[in-house]
Formats: sequence, C-alpha cells, structure tokens
Amino acid sequence: CGSADVLGSLGVVIDLSPTEVEKCVEDCGVAFMFAPVNHPAMKAVGPVRKALGIRSCFNILGPMTNAASAQHAVIGVFDGALLPLMAGALEKVGRVDHAVIVHGCGLDEISPVGPATILEIRNVAPDGEAKTYEKKTFSFDPLDVGIPRCDVLDLRGGGPEQNAEEFRLVLNGGEHTNAKRDSIVLNAGVGCYVYGLTDSIEGGVKLARKTLESGKAAEVLKKWIHSSQSIRNGQE
Repeated sequence: CGSADVLGSLGVVIDLSPTEVEKCVEDCGVAFMFAPVNHPAMKAVGPVRKALGIRSCFNILGPMTNAASAQHAVIGVFDGALLPLMAGALEKVGRVDHAVIVHGCGLDEISPVGPATILEIRNVAPDGEAKTYEKKTFSFDPLDVGIPRCDVLDLRGGGPEQNAEEFRLVLNGGEHTNAKRDSIVLNAGVGCYVYGLTDSIEGGVKLARKTLESGKAAEVLKKWIHSSQSIRNGQE
C-alpha cells in the first residue's frame, strides 16, 4: 500500500496532469505527482518492476527523478551504503540547493525506532554562479527532541482504507500523539528545515508539531481533496 493508494482512499485525485498539478498547488499549496502521468517513462517501467519482484536500480532511481525539478529535497534510502551514492548523484545533476538523504534503523525515513544517519548537501555558491556544495554526515536521534522510542510494529499500517483513517487521525488537531504521529512530525520537521522555514531540524520538528496540534494540517487536507476534485471536474 503506497501513498497513491492512501490519497485515493482519502478522496484526493491522484492522476492530475502536470498542468492540473500546477493549478492544485496554486489553489491549496499542495499536490501529488503520480509517476505514470508525470513521468511517462516510469509508466513503461512499472510492469517490469512488478514482474521482477525484487529490489532493483529503480528503487534508487525513482526518488531521484523528481518531475517538479525540486531545489529542496528529503530522500530516504533503505540501505545506509546508498547515502553517498545518492548525494553524489544529486551533486552531479546540480539541480538542488539544499537536500538531505536519510537512513534510519533499516527504514528509509526518520522514525522513533532509533537514531537516523543524515547526509546533507547545501549549495554555497553565490546566485548566478555554478553550484558548489558543502556536504556533511551526522546522526540525529529523536530522543534529542523529546520523542520516545517505539517498536517498528507500532508504525505498521494496513490496506488503503485503514491507512487513510490512520492518516486522518494523525492530522487531527490537539495534543494527542502516538508513534505514527511522532514519525510524521519528525519527517515533516526535516522538510521544514530543508525548505528553509527553520534554522535547524529541531526547530522544524517544533514547527511541525505546532502545526499539527493547531489543526491546520487537517484543514489543508480537506482543501486539497476539494481542489483536486474541482480541477478534475473542470470547476477551476
């Protein structure tokens, strides 16, 4: 069960065209870029990947082929040995200004399960000049921002409908929390930092927690569902 399945169960129209994705972002600030639509080549590769039934280079290539040409990126890898490979590829392409590649306790994201290893690259060249990257690798422990440990089973989901309901619960306003909500806070916090909304991951985690507790995230989801459906129905 992937993100497309969950978003579809929530009512988000996931197969918007590139032009429709742009409209959705303009309207509500968020959109989903479905690979088979926004990257036709990936559509051709999909059946081959399923037939293989094992990990292949496409598990690594997929996160790198961002159709939006994003200048800020958070990319997870399933094996820590891939951290320098992914960072080197991003540097060679020279598209990003600030990115982090993450591996955490056997997972391709930061989680309360344990510490994560993060490789960060940042363009330090003046505007208009060829990109020059500073690179550093460090460990980040959720305990340092007050998030307790959990077991990987605490993060387990189910089918699209169950995961959609879990997602709604995570986004609800209020101070309640669990391992899934803590994981959302951690990864959203890293995103806030990489995008430049805060000066540190710790600050990003605080901002993400505050946003969730305010109920703003749940409101954005409602608007996203409405916007995507309106665009698909030609009401925009």
